[in-house]
Amino acid sequence: MLATVAARPALKAITRQQARQFSMMHNLRQFARSFEPHPFQRLPVTASPAKADWGKLVKRSSKQAVVYFPLAFAILGWPWVTAQMLDGHM
Repeated sequence: MLATVAARPALKAITRQQARQFSMMHNLRQFARSFEPHPFQRLPVTASPAKADWGKLVKRSSKQAVVYFPLAFAILGWPWVTAQMLDGHM
């Protein structure tokens, strides 16, 4: 008796999940809602947008370029470098 009383909420949860039907209208409604911007993504009317900090952007981009371009050359250019070094020596 006690076991059936304790198992009742679990059985209700299982039957509730099984009873959920596929609804085309629900899916279309959710699809349409996905195009609506979230309230935090909307631009506020009362405040003006912040100015771009170009100095900070240039500094960050240059730091990334200092790492990116030599690494890209090392990863993509090593076959060419070895071909030039070993040309005719193998």
